[in-house]
Amino acid sequence: MDLRKIQFFFAVVEHRNLSGAAQFLRVSQPTLTRHMQALETDFGTPLFIRGGRGMLLTEAGMRLHEGLKGLERQIRSLRNDVAATMVEPSGEIAFGIPPSPRVLLGTPLIRRYAKTYPRTSVRIVEETSGGLRDLVASGVLDLSMTNAAEPLSGVIAEALGREAMVLVGPGRAKLSMKTETPIEDIADLPLILTTRPNSLRLMVETGLGKFGLHPIVKCEANTMPLITDLVRAGLGYTVLPLCGVRALLKEKLVSASPISGCFVTWLVAKPRNRSLGTAAERFYQMLCETSRDLVRDGVWGQPSS
Repeated sequence: MDLRKIQFFFAVVEHRNLSGAAQFLRVSQPTLTRHMQALETDFGTPLFIRGGRGMLLTEAGMRLHEGLKGLERQIRSLRNDVAATMVEPSGEIAFGIPPSPRVLLGTPLIRRYAKTYPRTSVRIVEETSGGLRDLVASGVLDLSMTNAAEPLSGVIAEALGREAMVLVGPGRAKLSMKTETPIEDIADLPLILTTRPNSLRLMVETGLGKFGLHPIVKCEANTMPLITDLVRAGLGYTVLPLCGVRALLKEKLVSASPISGCFVTWLVAKPRNRSLGTAAERFYQMLCETSRDLVRDGVWGQPSS
């Protein structure tokens, strides 16, 4: 399958009809129809359901679409690198970041990258560490941050820095960053945690399990703003990396205490079986430099070996 066929297929998926896709591609509708028929013949199965709602993907079509997204991105990245003759990167890079380090690292990093390499664009995906790792492995993302508690199947990773996990409560709980909380003490607290198998949720369960204890989960939520909103409302406590609540602590909207012996190590993950394009490689280097600055300034600890 050549790049032109991939582009034709994506256009039909996006427009959900041949006429709109043909107009967008500036080809005749019969030409586009022949290409889609040839594609279905190549794979030996219908890729679209044709009906009143337009052309919708069959299950086989959805699998093909998912598989081609990573391939199409790699081809575009290679074309951009060749066009730029490896001097100044251009084109899009796709980067994933978990919710916790978004403000601390993501925003300043992307601002710096955009200023340094104005011919590039960055597509950002915010997702859990495990989900981001899978998107890198499948080719949908070039790079992502993840954490050392996640399995590294399909990717290779480099440690960036380590920071404390903290117990977070409403302001009136008067938790103090100067006083550590033994992890076994959180077993008696109503907790607001992510759903399993999120690695940070499993970290809490594993830590308590060493003492034969289990968390009292009063509420489950999968977005950090919602979790911290519920904590601020006095509905319970949560456990997060420190970078996830730095801004709230500064504004005294929550209180927090480091959990004794409980840390998260942040990693950057890149594909195991393919090389990065120039734009993504420069982004990777800048991410590592920014992380080293955080370690040097004492914001993060040195990642353990």
